[in-house]
Amino acid sequence: MRIGILYPVPDPISPKNWSGTPAGLASGFAAIGHEVVPLGARIMPGLHQLVAVLSRSTGRRGAVADRLQVRRWARTNALARRLDVEGPLDGLVAMGTEMYDLARVVRGRVPAVTYDDATLLQMYRHPNSDISRSRFPDAHVQRWVRRQQESTRSAELCCVSTEWAARSFRDDYGIPHSRIAVVGMGHFSAARPDLRRDWSSPKFLFVGVDWRRKNGDRVLAAFERLRRVIPNAHLDLVGHHPSLNMPGVHGHGFLPREDPRAQAVLARLFAEATCFVLPSEFDPSPIAYLEAASAGLPVIATSEGGAAELLGPGALVVDPTDTDALVAAMLELAKPEIAVSVGRAASESASTSSWPHVAARISNALADLRGTLDTDEVTTW
Repeated sequence: MRIGILYPVPDPISPKNWSGTPAGLASGFAAIGHEVVPLGARIMPGLHQLVAVLSRSTGRRGAVADRLQVRRWARTNALARRLDVEGPLDGLVAMGTEMYDLARVVRGRVPAVTYDDATLLQMYRHPNSDISRSRFPDAHVQRWVRRQQESTRSAELCCVSTEWAARSFRDDYGIPHSRIAVVGMGHFSAARPDLRRDWSSPKFLFVGVDWRRKNGDRVLAAFERLRRVIPNAHLDLVGHHPSLNMPGVHGHGFLPREDPRAQAVLARLFAEATCFVLPSEFDPSPIAYLEAASAGLPVIATSEGGAAELLGPGALVVDPTDTDALVAAMLELAKPEIAVSVGRAASESASTSSWPHVAARISNALADLRGTLDTDEVTTW
């Protein structure tokens, strides 16, 4: 099968896009034997300059300017032309659908599915999501929500990572049960599980680019309390964390996905840790949970968003505003026998959540589009 991977930027399968999700899907489809066709929005130079001038004339900047009607029009036309050039496809996976008109791109030429970890409306409703904290003008956000809804409705199938996301596409966007498929979130394995690691000395690992939303300050406060009980505990931090001088805490800064040396450091941290702690204030489907689980680590997960669904018994789920609950979870997973058991469960869950697994579920969904999905329930593979 020839599968198009559509993401509305010039290089659609760059690891920098959406936490590496388009790149992950592309690698997953290739791994199961499909030909991957990247579909990006590369606007012609002259038109690009004109669009930029028109956008600036509105006085808008950043994400708002990037989603203005003129830019959406330019992306839609660029993507449609790209699809013309690539010729017949057996299926297309579309992401970032609030930034273009999917119906006008596809024009009925190819079976199209969308892939998301949340609706924009879900994110906007939560006070700790990126879109909510950015304080974009409400009228603009509502326009983005309508665009995502319209694009999703125009697709043959709406693929999502969790049941949590599926509920919003069904209840808020009006997508019928039969056109929603929960296919999971994928990941690249961080390291091979090594259950012979030294579990006797608790070593927690935090990996989060957005220090505030990932709840870094609360993790530090909980760790400080934990260390009063377990003086030999350690905490490694990865991401845009502040400068720190705390006993037992080691900062490693931001480790880019596209940097092999940085990823080697991250792989070592996964291999040495005994617990992954990331009680984000909000997280739809954090890939970092799956990466940690694939390394055999038990996970302390957040209850806010769809994150709690990813690992089942391989995670202890906490309210991200409850420091006492976080400390209790860290104390529980500081016990070697508990950490080993939960880590094994996490590894088992992650073993069916690689990008090839997700690509295979979407591939099956595309194949099913030749028939009719007549179930009254959300389709789950």
